[in-house]
Amino acid sequence: MPAIDTELIARELPRLIGREVNNMGVILKRDVDHRALETFAVAFTCIFGVGGWILWMIRQK
Repeated sequence: MPAIDTELIARELPRLIGREVNNMGVILKRDVDHRALETFAVAFTCIFGVGGWILWMIRQK
């Protein structure tokens, strides 16, 4: 048996999506658009998280 049952997903997904769609035809519509905050969070994590890790690795030598 495969780890992911594609037949089950194909059978159940349309039913689940139909239940989640509201009258506007949008799945889980947000009241506020958070794209700018999410973009900033990703950029902050990439710059300071990865950059800090690289700096820490350099100092370990």
